[in-house]
Amino acid sequence: MFEISPFPSFSWSLSRHKTLTSCARKYGYEYYFSHNGWLSHQVEPFHQHVYRLKKLQSMPILFGQIVHRLIEQTIIDYLQTKAVPSVAELVNQARGQLNAAFIDSTRHVDLWRHKPNKFYMMQEIYYDGQLNTELIADYKSRLEAVFTNFLQSETFLQITAHSGSLRIGEPEQFRSMKIEDTQVFVVMDFHYYNDLEDKWIIIDWKTGGPSDDDRQQLALYAYYIQQKYRVELDKIEVYNEYLLTGQRQQYTFTSFDMDNILHTFRHSVLEMKKYQADILSNEPMDLEDFEQTSDEWRCLRCNFKELCPTKIS
Repeated sequence: MFEISPFPSFSWSLSRHKTLTSCARKYGYEYYFSHNGWLSHQVEPFHQHVYRLKKLQSMPILFGQIVHRLIEQTIIDYLQTKAVPSVAELVNQARGQLNAAFIDSTRHVDLWRHKPNKFYMMQEIYYDGQLNTELIADYKSRLEAVFTNFLQSETFLQITAHSGSLRIGEPEQFRSMKIEDTQVFVVMDFHYYNDLEDKWIIIDWKTGGPSDDDRQQLALYAYYIQQKYRVELDKIEVYNEYLLTGQRQQYTFTSFDMDNILHTFRHSVLEMKKYQADILSNEPMDLEDFEQTSDEWRCLRCNFKELCPTKIS
């Protein structure tokens, strides 16, 4: 039976770590003060408000989520039916989902306010009242390139050519492992085991450009596979598929990279625990104890900016 807990359970993920390093106040909103905000009763309106803001989706995030969902479904459908959709079919589906998000954000605002986990609200519309026409044109123009490059990617060609020798892991599933008694969550886009080559392959689909975080993110995925299946690192191949350009980037990891991940994890957990008023219940400190970032450019695209006093005009 579902029980309402007053505080969230403590866990670690790379996204949680990056949020804390970017802004402790945002970290507080995201992982503590939005807790139970999805409830319609037995919760303070403040937590409901924070939860609604947490569910805002900016155009880049929404675009990436839609593309990832369609890629996941395409792979699942192919493994079951051997059918490959056309680029036009994928583009039309993506446009339909983008249009649905726009309609929710403009016509179903009251429904979103009551059930923010069931309806879309685009961040740009929430704060600006409209979508920039150039932004719309930009992302719609990306759809054909993204799906063309996906269908022509080495990863998808491997799936269609050798599906019988591949042991496919469920894509986009929440996975977790324990590191030093802390629950660590990992969400991999796609991975599989190749029987012919005796290799584990990890794929991360990217709808944007390369970032400084890519290597660290993939190193964590490699660590997860290494620990879960008890395999050596030389049996793990890791790739970024940059769908906008069609480029593929391979990463090679060593035990030094795994040590770095563990160092990041340990230091990050210590920092997170500074914001716990009670380490056993994971009760947070007061909101004011979560410092705001001094990098005001971060506030411009933050979901929670209406809650924070800021110098930005």
